[in-house]
Amino acid sequence: MRESTLQLVNYVMILALLVTLALHLAMQAFLGVSGYEDALTYDTAVARYREPLSASLLTILLVAASYHGLYGLRNILLEMRSGVGWSRLVTGVTLGLGAVMLGWGIRTIVVAFAGV
Repeated sequence: MRESTLQLVNYVMILALLVTLALHLAMQAFLGVSGYEDALTYDTAVARYREPLSASLLTILLVAASYHGLYGLRNILLEMRSGVGWSRLVTGVTLGLGAVMLGWGIRTIVVAFAGV
């Protein structure tokens, strides 16, 4: 994929991060809870993560944060050295890390949502 396309995807992910993070913080702080102490109770937290909207927001937040962070790491590593082999190695490692992060994170969200 072209670097300009990857950067455009990064901009979209930044926008998604801002929107979902604001909604996530609002849901944790004052939407649907009667106070700060109530928001921190185990029952409230578990009930919130079993809501489809909350699980969807967490998934979007996970994907956006993972892409944004790994894209930044990839760029930093590519600026350290140059070469086709290095570029392929860095891209492969960041893709592998992304797959592991997304797999584990989505598994956690699904387990919390399903109540297993």
